Amino acid sequence: MILLNILFGILQLGFISYILFKEVERKSPAMFLWATLLLMFGVPHLLTALVGDKDYQEETICKASIFVICFCILYILFRSKKKVDFINISRRKGFRIDNDEVAYSIFEMICFAIMVIAVMVLLLSNIRVQGGLLNSSWGGTRKIERSYLTLDGLASRLMHMFSGLSLYYFLTARKNRAFIVLFLQAFVVLVTRNRVLVLPIFIFSILLYIIKMYKIKLKHIIFGAVAAVVIIYIVYAIRAFRWLGSLSNALSEVSWEYLNSMVIRFINDKSGELGLRQWFYYFIEHNNNFDGFNRAYSYIRMALVYIPSQWSLGLKPSSFDICMGQAIGMASGGSMHPTLFGDCFANLYWFGIFLGGFWAAFANFFDKMISRKKNSFHKIMIFFMISYSYVVMGRGSVYNGFETTAWGILFLYLMDLTLKSLKHIKFHFARFGHTSRVGRRRCGQERL
Repeated sequence: MILLNILFGILQLGFISYILFKEVERKSPAMFLWATLLLMFGVPHLLTALVGDKDYQEETICKASIFVICFCILYILFRSKKKVDFINISRRKGFRIDNDEVAYSIFEMICFAIMVIAVMVLLLSNIRVQGGLLNSSWGGTRKIERSYLTLDGLASRLMHMFSGLSLYYFLTARKNRAFIVLFLQAFVVLVTRNRVLVLPIFIFSILLYIIKMYKIKLKHIIFGAVAAVVIIYIVYAIRAFRWLGSLSNALSEVSWEYLNSMVIRFINDKSGELGLRQWFYYFIEHNNNFDGFNRAYSYIRMALVYIPSQWSLGLKPSSFDICMGQAIGMASGGSMHPTLFGDCFANLYWFGIFLGGFWAAFANFFDKMISRKKNSFHKIMIFFMISYSYVVMGRGSVYNGFETTAWGILFLYLMDLTLKSLKHIKFHFARFGHTSRVGRRRCGQERL
C-alpha cells in the first residue's frame, strides 16, 4: 500500500502540473484554478503520500489520489485546446496594449470612480462600527454584515468586480492610476486583515509576468516556485497579523520574528490553506455520511445564482460550505472549504469524478467569452474577475467564487448597455435638433 500510495501521489501531481502547464500555455484564466490546486493539494498531498498521516488511513490517502487522477483525465478529455484571445501586447511599445485607439472612455472612468467609492464605503464602515481605523480588528470586521442587501456587501463586491483596473491602467501607460488601485487594495487588506482581498494584487503581479511570456522555460518554472513560496508566506503572515488585535496594537507589536514563528506554526499545525485537503480525506473516510452531502448543492446554487435564496420557493439549497462545516463539528454558521476536489467529492461522492468534465466545459465557456470580446477593457475586467474566482473556487469555496464573477459580469454588461443607450438617445436628440434647425431655415427661405 505504501508503494501504491507513492505511485498514485506522483501521478496526481503529474496530472495537475501538466494541466497547469497547458493552461499557462493557452493564456487561460483557468491557470489560477490549477495553480491553486497544485499549491493546496498536489504538492502537500504527495508529501502526505510519502510520509503518511497519523490521522488518516493509507487507503484513504490512496483513494484521494485516485479521485484526483480520474478527475484530471476527464478534464483533459473535455478541455478545449484553443488559445485564449486575451489582449495583444506590443513589445515595441514597452508591453502596452497594441491598440492605436485606446479609449479613455467615460465607461472606464465610471468604473474607477465606483471602485474608489466602494473602498471609501468599506473604510467608513469600519470607522463607524469600530470607532476608527486604528481600532479596527479582524474580529470587528467580521461583525459587519456583508450580504447583497447591505451597502457594505455591495461595496465589497464592487471592489472585486473592478480590481482588474490595475492591469488595464498599467497596460495603457497610466501607471499612476494603476498604483492608486493597488494602494487602495493593499490599504483595505491592512485595515480588514481579510486574506482574500490580497488576491487582486497577486493576480496583477502574476499576469504582468505571464503576459510577457511566449514560451515556458526553466526560469519561468523557478519563478513560479518562488512566487508560490512568497504567496504562502504572505497569506499566513496576514493571518498572524490579525491575531495581534486592533490595527494600532498590531502595528506597534508586529516583528519578523513573530511573523516567521507564526507562519511555521500554522504550517506544522496543518491549519490554514495548506491543511484544507485533510477534510477531503475526512469525507472519504466517512463515506460522505453527513447531512446535505451527495446532493450537488453547490451546483444547484450555481444554476440559481441570480435568484436570492429567500425568493427561490425552496429550490435554492442552503450554502453547502456551512453543511461541510457542520459535518466536521464546527459551530453553527461555520463554513469550511476542502479544496475543489473535496467539494466535488462531498457534492456527488465518487460520481464527483465526472465533474472534471463540467469544470473543463466551465473553463471553455469563459475562455470563449473573453476571446469574443472586442474591447480590451472588457477582456481585462472579465479575465481578472474569473481569475480571482478560480482561486477562491480552487480553495473549495465554489459558490462564493462563482457568485462574484456571475454578478460582476452581469453588472458590467448592464452598465455598458445603459451607457450605450444613453449615447444612442443623445445621438437622436442631436439629430432631431439639427433637423429642426434646418427645417426652420428652410421655412424662413420659403417665406422670403
